Amino acid sequence: MSQAALIRSIEDILSGSCDPVAAIIAHEQKRGYRVIRPGDAPWFRANDWRAESVASVSGMQVRLVLLHGFENGKGTFTRTVKAIEAAGYKPSVVDPTPEFAAALRRRRWRGKRRGSTFENIETIWKPL
Repeated sequence: MSQAALIRSIEDILSGSCDPVAAIIAHEQKRGYRVIRPGDAPWFRANDWRAESVASVSGMQVRLVLLHGFENGKGTFTRTVKAIEAAGYKPSVVDPTPEFAAALRRRRWRGKRRGSTFENIETIWKPL
């Protein structure tokens, strides 16, 4: 991404004309991932996740990109991960918040930084 494009993106965000969920979806699609929204797959239930949540699929890897559950601490994430695995996929979490990363670490997940540019750098967390 050029410096000018980066500045335009930042200006869009600051002006409020940018829809961050749409930007995340576009970014996932641009990278070749199939985007899944709550209710689009049996393992990503609309009853568990708010509409702005985003997952994507690449091969047999499910990327949980933006998660916003209806109720915290009610097993939503655990239920989702088990359903992903039962469907034959491998779950991962993309760039979790520091608090969520700490929770993943307690669950014996490990994060690995990937990519080399502003457009593709991310930390992917996977269960051991």
